Amino acid sequence: MTEDAPAAIVMPKLGLTMSEGLLAEWLIAPGDEVAAGQILFVVETDKISNEVEAPAPGRIVSLLVGVGDTVDVGTPVAMWTGPGIVGAPSVMPDEATAVSPQGDAVALVATSSSGAQRIRSTPFARRLAKLDGIEIAQIAGTGARGRIQARDVQAAIDARHANPARSTPAMGRDLRPLIAARVSRSKAEIPHFYVTADARFDALNALRGDLNADPQAPRKVSVTAFLAIAVARALALVPEANVVWRGNRAAPLSRIAIGIAVDTPGGVMAPVVPVTGGVHAFADMLDAAIARARQGKIGAADAGEAAIGISNVGMFAVRSLTPIIDPDQSFMLGVGAPQAVFRPGPDGAPQAAQEVTLSLACDHRAIDGAGAARFLATIVDLLEHPGRLLISRQ
Repeated sequence: MTEDAPAAIVMPKLGLTMSEGLLAEWLIAPGDEVAAGQILFVVETDKISNEVEAPAPGRIVSLLVGVGDTVDVGTPVAMWTGPGIVGAPSVMPDEATAVSPQGDAVALVATSSSGAQRIRSTPFARRLAKLDGIEIAQIAGTGARGRIQARDVQAAIDARHANPARSTPAMGRDLRPLIAARVSRSKAEIPHFYVTADARFDALNALRGDLNADPQAPRKVSVTAFLAIAVARALALVPEANVVWRGNRAAPLSRIAIGIAVDTPGGVMAPVVPVTGGVHAFADMLDAAIARARQGKIGAADAGEAAIGISNVGMFAVRSLTPIIDPDQSFMLGVGAPQAVFRPGPDGAPQAAQEVTLSLACDHRAIDGAGAARFLATIVDLLEHPGRLLISRQ
């Protein structure tokens, strides 16, 4: 890439439904030479905060978007001498402006301004303030030139509620306002219906115990990992369930992945984990995703598309959970704790057993009752015959 033909660095698409992103922070300036893998800027959406890296070496020519600006996916945010991140137009956009990391506009072609005074704040900060009823004009900003950022609003929320423990060093903010917005959107937009079943858990417990007791096993495998693998296998067997509602149709997904609800100090996060390889390899990926969620380091790789999420509350001795679907998915599976029960044995005599209650929340736009029942029945069958889950399918 030559110096006289700069390429565009554009706002990346970090999730299936992402249409715009907030440029939260620039970590480079015009003239900087950057290396492959160096962080260029930070993007915030309603789901994640993500660091965008340079895919190759290059030199930053100009910045086109200011800190705190919200722009559409695919919009050029900077020009550089590297190969670009998503697209690489060969000419600068008309009416473009270059912006310093502090947000000061420098005219390249034409700019306009007015004398009106306004509160300098990021859209994300304004959204948080509105959700919690905070008057943003009363908040002191710590960003460039006094710009009010999300962390400033969260500090004000914590002070008002006298609950500083709700913020975590890793997360930097309480996620409850965003969680509230997402679940409200889900219940308002998605026509939920539910199917419920009890699954025998004895065979899975025995298999898991044998695997984890094997001294040659590379690692121990959690119940949640087995649940995710069973759900993934069921999606492969019932492909009509591996869909999400997009526009006016149920759109099939090209891969199988599972969202996993993770309890973090800032609130529940749900990284999406692709299900590939064997049980131990998947358990490694699952644990890594859970660790990133708890550390507040969820990134674009954790925000992929998935038809279903799992919320396992069995560790709290809760019998069942009726969940709410993630707005980007079609199902959410609530999993309770195994319960000791008596069921008829082969000879009809009562036999002690363990069962777990599965509650599947479904998007009626994406699937009907019969399809959902078939999907849940397949999950139950796989949990009750877990040997099939050890067969690796790429």
